[in-house]
Amino acid sequence: MRGKKLRGNGLWESSRIMLPQHRDEIRRHRTGLKVRPKPELDHDAIEEIERVIGEAAEMRESVMVTVYGEYCDREVTGVVERIDPLTRRLRIGEEYIMFQDILNAEKARSE
Repeated sequence: MRGKKLRGNGLWESSRIMLPQHRDEIRRHRTGLKVRPKPELDHDAIEEIERVIGEAAEMRESVMVTVYGEYCDREVTGVVERIDPLTRRLRIGEEYIMFQDILNAEKARSE
């Protein structure tokens, strides 16, 4: 079986090593990532988020929500498929989002 190493991705698969410089860079990157505290929203902001989401769900309009993340926030855009008051979460497309993690909500701009 001569030459098997050179088939497909064999050359790279057989030479998986990590250089000390790469290992040090990975460590520096990981220590550079800082967990951000979750911002506290006031009562008015929470009411506005609930109002926007409620209207979007009722009218079947697209909504853009900003979701808290430990390292960075992300935006999810889509039509609200379901609101579950017991678990306090909503579903946009195939993604479930906890109400407590929503920082902002606004109607999505139509392009």
